[in-house]
Amino acid sequence: MNLSTHPAFSHVDPNFLQTLQKTIDHTSGKSELEMLGTMMAISNEAKKKNISFTPEMQTALLDYLKSHLPVAKRKQFDAFLSMFLSKMNTQ
Repeated sequence: MNLSTHPAFSHVDPNFLQTLQKTIDHTSGKSELEMLGTMMAISNEAKKKNISFTPEMQTALLDYLKSHLPVAKRKQFDAFLSMFLSKMNTQ
């Protein structure tokens, strides 16, 4: 995925997009837990730069990350992500 051409990221600072692109490009071969760690790091970096992720941006990133998992691990990733998000929403 090229973030600089993705419509969901059209309004985002190009320097942040470049950093984000490098981060997600290095996710290939990582486990689902490592991918979630990557998402947390991305979220923290965005907060530092006062960038809010829209639902469209979140969906695009998660779909991209999930596409780099083996097919057998994708359902497990979805289940883990659902559990993680439900816990985040109850805090």
